[in-house]
Formats: sequence, structure tokens, C-alpha cells
Amino acid sequence: MGLEGLHVTAVRREPDLLTVTVESGPVPTGCPTCGTVAEAHSRRVVRLVDAPCFDTPVVLIWRKRRYRCREGACEMATFTEQLPDLVRPRGLLTTRAARWAIGQIRSEHASVQGVARQLGVRWRTVWSAIKPILTASAADETRFAGVATLGVDEHVWHHVSTKPVADGGRGPKELTGMVDLSTDENGQVRARLLDLVQGRTRAAYADWLQARGEQFRAAVDVATLDPFQGYKSAIDEELADATAVLDAFHVVALGTRCVDEVRRRVQQATTGHRGRKGDPLYGIQTILRAGQENLTDKQRARIERAFAVREEHDAVDLTWQ
Repeated sequence: MGLEGLHVTAVRREPDLLTVTVESGPVPTGCPTCGTVAEAHSRRVVRLVDAPCFDTPVVLIWRKRRYRCREGACEMATFTEQLPDLVRPRGLLTTRAARWAIGQIRSEHASVQGVARQLGVRWRTVWSAIKPILTASAADETRFAGVATLGVDEHVWHHVSTKPVADGGRGPKELTGMVDLSTDENGQVRARLLDLVQGRTRAAYADWLQARGEQFRAAVDVATLDPFQGYKSAIDEELADATAVLDAFHVVALGTRCVDEVRRRVQQATTGHRGRKGDPLYGIQTILRAGQENLTDKQRARIERAFAVREEHDAVDLTWQ
């Protein structure tokens, strides 16, 4: 089971369910109130949902021990054993299932409802199990250590009402996300999301940088950003010693947009209409978005023929180069 102190007493396999019965061995246990060594009283059967095994839902039947305090003056008559490594108090999902759910949401882009469907429980059951873990992770600032390359970009949270949640909306729709783009000892980019804050403004990013402290800001050598002046102003103010660079995605996006705008302008000026089938520039619009190193000889020949049709097409050729 991979859980210290527990052993399996029974396993039942059904077509769409795996049921495993577990219990702990006898160990001296003290009363949580007075500390007196307690005696065994009975067992209570608890049904828990565990992480799936080979896509099969798993249920743990935990034969939970109940103890009796031997101290007559103690207010605690009986109590049950607690195993935090197995499940939090009064939890329905095992700790392992909660961490599996978080992994599905992070790595597989699953929703909480989708995870709940896989586990055979309700949305609220999954959320109540993972919320304490996520809250603890968000409060752990050790993730900010060792960040030498810091990235920032906007994130659109939703496309509906921006009214406060209390008024039926979903609050601010734009967030600012900070990402660790430092490389590890193997030369791989970490690409770790560090934090999300509300708003897409200079103040949102600057306030976050200030909150990290001088030690964090001094360790940042390179600060990447999208082409938004607000983020650049925050970097100039709070990361004065870092080198600010546009990230590769936005550089390529800006270059591609420039080529498209020139192509459309020349198309309209030379033909008097938008691109149509058979127009030379319209016919190469897609391959102009590809890198030259990825073009085939046939594609290169198509581009050259399109540029040679009219002298005005040289402006598109120059922009593309």
C-alpha cells in the first residue's frame, strides 16, 4: 500500500471497482487528553476513496481502531486512531487521492468536476480535500528561491461579467502570472508557475515584486515580458539590474503580425480588394507564417513566384526577410 503502519486484510476486484480492506497493527497509543496509555475498545469501518489503479476506481475500507482511556477522571472516554498520511480528519478522500487529483488538474488540464467524475464523488468532496493542500502550497514561499530568470504574462480568467462575486459576477477577468524560467542543472527550463495576482497593470506586477523582498529581486538576472509597457515600467522600477527581454513567443507573434499587415495592405493597394483565391499574395499567406528554415523547396519556389508578379510585392518580401 505504501502507507506505513497499515496492512491489507482483503482485496475484492469487480469489473469497475477495486475494494481494498486495510487496518493498522496494535501499537501503544496514548490518550490525546491526558496521555494515559489507552486500551483497545472496538473498530469502526470507514469507507475512503483512493487514487485510481490502472484507470479503475479504488475504495479503501479502513477498519479504524477505537480506544478507551483507562483514566477514570479523564473527560475523554473513547477516541479513534488518526493517520494523517492516510486521510485528514473526517475526510472522504485519502491524502494520496487528493494529491493525485491535484496532479490531474496541473498536468492533464482536468477540471475539478472531471476529477470528481473519475473518482465517483461530488465536486465539493474533491474541493474540500485539495483546498487545504493548495492553500498550504500557496503559503510556502520556498518556491521563490533560486529564480534567476523571471517571466511575466497576462492571463484572461474568464469572458463574462466583471462585477464582484457577491453581485453575481466573477470579479476581475485579467490576471498577471509570474513564471520561473530559470534552467536546472541539466539545462532544462523549469517553467514553474510561481504566482497569480489580480489585474494587468504596472502596480500589480510592481507590488508583487516588492512583496518578494530585496533578496529575491537581486537574484533575478533576466526578466522576460510581453510587449506591455506596464510590465516594463515595473521591471525598470523594481528590477533595475536585470536585463529585460521580450519572450520568444511574443517576438514571433509580433513579427508574424507585421508580415500579415503589410501583405494585406499591399494586396488591397494592388488589387483593390481583399485576398481571393488565385491572388498571388493570398495564396502564400499561410507559408509566410512559417520559419524559413522549415520551408521546403516547393514552398520557397511558390513564395518567389508570388513576389515576382509585381514590383509592389517587394515590400512584403522585405518585411518577411
